Amino acid sequence: MARLMIHRNLLQELGSLPAQTRKKVSEMVDKFHRDSKAPSLHLEPYNEAVDKKVRSVRVDQAYRAIVIAPKQGDTYLLMHVGHHDSAYRWCKNKRFEVHQATGALQVFDVEEITAAANEVAPKFESETGYPLRNLTEEELFHAGVPTPLIPAVKAIQSDDALTALRDYLPKDAYQVLFFVSCGQSVDQALSEVLGLTDSKEKAAGPGDFRNIEESCNLDLVFVDGQEELKQIMASSFDEWRIFLHPYQRKIVQWDVDGPMKINGAAGTGKTVVLMHRAVYLASQLTDPNARVLVTTFTTNLSVTIKGLIHRLAEQKCPQAASKIEVTNLHALARTICTRGGWRGKMASGAMMDEIWQEVQTPALAVKTEFTAGFVREEYEEIIDPMGITSEDDYLTAVRTGRPRLSRAQRKQLWPQFSSIQRELKKRNMLTFDGLIHQARLALEKPAEKRQIPAYSHVLVDEVQDFGVEALRLIRMLSPINEGTRNPLTVVGDGHQRIYKSTIPLSRAGIEVRGRSRRLKINYRTTEQIRTCAQRMLEGVEVDDLDGEQVTTVGDQSVVSGPKPIIQRCSGPDEEAKFVTEWVQSLMKEGYSSHEICLAPVKAHLRSALATAGIATFELQPNAGDPESSETGVRMGSLYRIKGLEFKAVALGLTGDQVYMGDENELKAKRHQCLRYVAATRARERLLICSGTLLSQT
Repeated sequence: MARLMIHRNLLQELGSLPAQTRKKVSEMVDKFHRDSKAPSLHLEPYNEAVDKKVRSVRVDQAYRAIVIAPKQGDTYLLMHVGHHDSAYRWCKNKRFEVHQATGALQVFDVEEITAAANEVAPKFESETGYPLRNLTEEELFHAGVPTPLIPAVKAIQSDDALTALRDYLPKDAYQVLFFVSCGQSVDQALSEVLGLTDSKEKAAGPGDFRNIEESCNLDLVFVDGQEELKQIMASSFDEWRIFLHPYQRKIVQWDVDGPMKINGAAGTGKTVVLMHRAVYLASQLTDPNARVLVTTFTTNLSVTIKGLIHRLAEQKCPQAASKIEVTNLHALARTICTRGGWRGKMASGAMMDEIWQEVQTPALAVKTEFTAGFVREEYEEIIDPMGITSEDDYLTAVRTGRPRLSRAQRKQLWPQFSSIQRELKKRNMLTFDGLIHQARLALEKPAEKRQIPAYSHVLVDEVQDFGVEALRLIRMLSPINEGTRNPLTVVGDGHQRIYKSTIPLSRAGIEVRGRSRRLKINYRTTEQIRTCAQRMLEGVEVDDLDGEQVTTVGDQSVVSGPKPIIQRCSGPDEEAKFVTEWVQSLMKEGYSSHEICLAPVKAHLRSALATAGIATFELQPNAGDPESSETGVRMGSLYRIKGLEFKAVALGLTGDQVYMGDENELKAKRHQCLRYVAATRARERLLICSGTLLSQT
């Protein structure tokens, strides 16, 4: 029985087709699944096409669907729907081939890329020792380059030339060549891009579609009839729910005997992989009482993930949704403490200010060489998150990222920290870090641990912001010591560390050596936005979450777009004027208001937009983005928009606080990371308004 797979581009294009045509496409897909040989389909060869596998299907009098028929196998490919003449022009010179070395479906135009290569080659100087120059024709074919394109690829002599040809080469072939140009071997690049192993069965020829559904294709999906296609067309097209990069899919289903780590820069799909892995693991559970825990550092992200996992499970495995618990770290810790009998209160920021004022008396200030700000920062960065409750523990604590202190200096500081802890205990209050410490202690008591569900799998996002006590808590909640496979998956990015100091996973007893993977391909932002955001981190050493410095060599975005606009503004009025004009220009281009976000929230920006007749919508804490159901340009703090994404983002950083001096080094680095996080929320357009400091990025 013939089957029909649909290309990603067609799913993206469906929304632009007339409603009646969309309906007929849906009916045509359903009819094909019922009987691919039905005369009413009008499945006919297009004889003028270069590729003789091309077929056309009459959707209605005006529109034609382009379908690729297999030479071997029974899987057909629905590639494009367009107006009669336009559809035929689209496919006439293209080839649609399964690469015999990689199994990937490739779409390319030999004449077009040959002409482009001849035009590009003279424009760029050859780079001495350029890695692609050393590849033989056999190696290029092994790398996934189609045989007719090998001469054009052999002409590539520099990174600039390779970049200039990226839109002409098959997507998978370009990505493999890019990684080779960064110094990887062909086999390493194939594993990175396509997750390939040598054991994969090879296609017999370019038209062999027998294994295409199981192979490493980036852009094909099997849609099971009219109803599923209707669901896709009726809702916003969430590519992440339908398409996984082959390397991502490999990680989702990776079966490991111990904890595993996934890291990568913003936009590389870490959270997408985590959500798919959560649903995948839940779908494998046979015990009706078994549970999967997904937890995050921030409340906002847990709210977002909870809704997305529900939508994903509905599509992939409806029964998995009830087996997945999603919560944030502090809500999880509070639940554990409450079930253990704690009935206290959380110490607010105002209450902590009051306690510090009581402890840090003028008389005490005379006796110490440290400023009040340094002492409080030491408590909040070291004492509280590490769960230190004695002077002896403080004297031996590893204080990563903090100024060096002698043993005598630590002894001098400890009485203040001890006083803070006594005051909190007297009031029966806990800080957020204190709450995590108490939860971890509660789990050490067998009777109290029985109050918490036994999780079969634990998955953690934003792990870069988990302190050592939080990591220990997560380790205790996971079945690491019970011989369970895939007990713990931690996901994070050192680029986005905005709350906590660097804590290697191994310090909390989470050993991930040999079970770590880094995602390098950015699917969210354009290459121009990615590189702009990366420059914001100049001078910041980024770790791999386990104590080693991460390298960004080979990081790339799959899409290109306009350069970000860096606008120097003299003050709030100029910033408001420029932002308003930018928003107006985007809306004239067709952007909806909810697809645009401004951060941080500033009264002068809101007022300027209101004067221009543009509605705004402030993103609320602990609530998801209502998306298209609520109009208005989004506004939120730099922290609030973490975990979200928009087509266009404007950062109003004019007058942004600048942290200077050694005592503010940690704050300065976190602020750089925070700006990076905010900038990478943008998919297509980015505007940064600032004073002179940021205008250099």
